[in-house]
Amino acid sequence: MKRFLPMLRLPLLVFLLIPMGCREKNTTPQKLAESVLRVTSTIQYPDNKRPWLKKQPFTRVGLGTIIEGGRLLVTADMVAHASYIALEKPEDGPKGTATVEAIDEECNLAILKPVEPELLKGTSPLPIDTMILPGSIIQILQLEPNGAPALSLANLTTVAVMPYSPDGGSYLLYRASTTIPQREGSFVIPALHEGKLAGLVMRYDPRTQSADIIPSLLIGRFMKECGKPGYSGLARAGLTDEEARGRTLREWLGAGKGLNGIIITSIDPNGPAEKAGLRKADLIVKAGGKPIDGQGNYTDPRLGKINFSNLATLESSPGDKWEIVYFRSVGEGTGTLGTATLTLEGRNPLTEISPARLQGDSVPYTFLGGLLFQELSRPYLQEWGANWRSDAPQNLVALDAFQKDLPKDQKRLVIVSLVLPSSQTIGLQELANKVVVNINGMPIHGLADVREAATHPKNGFQQIDLEGSAGPIYLDAATLPSEEARLSSEYGIPAKANP
Repeated sequence: MKRFLPMLRLPLLVFLLIPMGCREKNTTPQKLAESVLRVTSTIQYPDNKRPWLKKQPFTRVGLGTIIEGGRLLVTADMVAHASYIALEKPEDGPKGTATVEAIDEECNLAILKPVEPELLKGTSPLPIDTMILPGSIIQILQLEPNGAPALSLANLTTVAVMPYSPDGGSYLLYRASTTIPQREGSFVIPALHEGKLAGLVMRYDPRTQSADIIPSLLIGRFMKECGKPGYSGLARAGLTDEEARGRTLREWLGAGKGLNGIIITSIDPNGPAEKAGLRKADLIVKAGGKPIDGQGNYTDPRLGKINFSNLATLESSPGDKWEIVYFRSVGEGTGTLGTATLTLEGRNPLTEISPARLQGDSVPYTFLGGLLFQELSRPYLQEWGANWRSDAPQNLVALDAFQKDLPKDQKRLVIVSLVLPSSQTIGLQELANKVVVNINGMPIHGLADVREAATHPKNGFQQIDLEGSAGPIYLDAATLPSEEARLSSEYGIPAKANP
């Protein structure tokens, strides 16, 4: 899907298309404009291939919705890795800056805190509308270049659990049919319902005239959870699932015609599901007291059929107990029912062998001679572009995709991410993007192991063992310091490795 394109002026007719509900509640476009500020973020991403550098900065401009407590609500990708966040009132008003108070890139939400509180003088926080139903008519708020507000009508067509990004998790999402005029400063804009916040528009596709909206229900849950100490994400069960399709599979499992449910396809190592005793191939029959059908849905009294993961992310908090009734096959055509009690958890990046997102604004690495070591991550693979699954090194793509099947003691995978030219690395360029198994006989499960092992050379050499048939690399420990100093000077690499 595409973001908003450069400015296209709005016909006067749109200003007249204001539902009666807005007029009755005295929530005119001008009044609603008092509930937003322009947000301009200067963003600079780390360079995963040359982690001592950062990529060229760029800006994103959108609208921050004013919420309770003198704060602003935006999407996470509006401010993630921002070096500077500027605020401005719509009609050439006072300017100021903001800091990030809370952010969750997984559910794509962030809360900003203005540095200058007086910037909010005369503004009106928007209450959150939690009563949106499919078929509701909502309004999308944008600003003209001169600060004048403009509303576009949208018809809420779908409420379902859907992916927020190709590589991220799935959460409750609104999909609306609408025509949103192309304007500058619309990277993120609020969706409104009867003068209340219905959600944040995070994507709009002009070809299909459909908008993906982070719903107010999820926003409310995020606001409730993110202020808690140690917040690391919304609640999750630590499993993935698929439909138990096909008569043959169901017969083999022993699941009779009257037994519906969804089959577990993978379980996070040391996650809530594994700790509770669930296994791959278990059939989830009930979750949180709600019967689960063959598509993995339960029936919500307001929203209809919704994927059962919504019970964890939207209706529970990390630390809550969650009961699952499951059916486990014990042989061809037979099985038994069981009950597992999960303690839901937030996202724990430390349990991910190939983390899906960066932690912080820098990429850890270690430099040894002409070899650059770093830990495998999804952002590293994404440096190969939109088609990284086919263009990135396939040995690393496979490890990322099937990381849950790796040994539990693996922790992180360290790779030789770059081979710089030196007297000791001649002919080693083809070993880039290989996984490091041992250094000086010490198993490697993270960068800390690399640094420790490098302090114990064997017979005057650093012996580096790689995956597969690639033979060991031997580096002369005596000449490494001088080579590192030369390469650091030539390539602008800091003298000390990034911790």
